Amino acid sequence: MKFKSRKDIPFKLFTIISISALIALETYTFLTDKYSFGITDIVILLIIPILLWIYFGTYYKLTASNLEYTSGPMKGSIPVTKIKEIMVGKTMLSGLKPATAKKGLIIKYDIYNEIYITPKAKDFFIKRILEINPDIKITPYDF
Repeated sequence: MKFKSRKDIPFKLFTIISISALIALETYTFLTDKYSFGITDIVILLIIPILLWIYFGTYYKLTASNLEYTSGPMKGSIPVTKIKEIMVGKTMLSGLKPATAKKGLIIKYDIYNEIYITPKAKDFFIKRILEINPDIKITPYDF
């Protein structure tokens, strides 16, 4: 089952402002008399599709045995049987974060590994993952 990522306002604003600024910069340099296509233009023209890829291509998939995550170019898979705990409503500041919002789910697996995700249907996601592995500890975060 596929779960789309929730996008909060700061993420949406960051994406829109970044892409708008890059397009404005490219347009301005193109319209000036001294324009020449260079490495900076290539970098800018690569950043825009990557930002759009992350914005539209962040999702999570639960299969019978794995939690698969995709966020633009970042992809991976975690066996559901290795998940020990899910912390609900907390934001992880560092680490693996294929997410597009705050107050999501921190999934702890193996011994010390963690991943931060933000499925739109958080409660339904938890219900489905518990059907696969009922031994997962759910910890609400009230801070």
